[in-house]
Amino acid sequence: MRRLLEKISVRLSLATSWRRRGRKAAAIRGFQATEADGVWHLHRGLSRVADPKLRAILFTHSLEEDAHAEEFGHVYKAYTDQILPAANYEREDLYGAGTALWRSLAFVHVGEEDATGRFRTIAEALPAGDPLRASLQKIVEDEEGHVDLTAQLLERLGAAPADVQREYGRVRLARLWQAWLRSGKAAIDSLATVLLSAVYFVMAPFLFLVARKKLASRFVEVDNNRAKRLSE
Repeated sequence: MRRLLEKISVRLSLATSWRRRGRKAAAIRGFQATEADGVWHLHRGLSRVADPKLRAILFTHSLEEDAHAEEFGHVYKAYTDQILPAANYEREDLYGAGTALWRSLAFVHVGEEDATGRFRTIAEALPAGDPLRASLQKIVEDEEGHVDLTAQLLERLGAAPADVQREYGRVRLARLWQAWLRSGKAAIDSLATVLLSAVYFVMAPFLFLVARKKLASRFVEVDNNRAKRLSE
């Protein structure tokens, strides 16, 4: 059901908002920022890993995520002449220092799984020859491997399957809540823009008439006494 809703959402976005100039570039910028943010979290997690082999695996994983961010940076140029702006994230660790490492990997696993499904859906919906489609197809191949990798690492760390499934559910709820907050902020920003525009169009003719009347007068009345009081 979740995948079906996502497919419908992607199709609607491609048919409506992504047709606006600059909208696809803005979406690619978001993809790039998300991949770069994932690299930061993986590097933070490395400091808590004692096993050298596991550290090497996670470091390689982070290099591939960094390559994805770079790929999105390149394809961004196909849709705009503007320089890719740096994302301004207030980054925080996913979990506290005393939290079991497997919980962080569970969070990464959910993110990889969701990204794989989303990127595949977008790639399938884009027309052949679209630069973003080609980039997404390459990235999806890596992301599918990352999903399998994180699942294997969770087993290697000895996390109980029931605990892992509960953590998956908790992470998905947290991500859903964050998405809801982002959409709510976007809706409020749009509403504020509409209201300010309405006020402008309603008040503009009145202010224009007042200004025109003032300019038509040959004399400007000045309250010298008030000016003197202010200077005292």
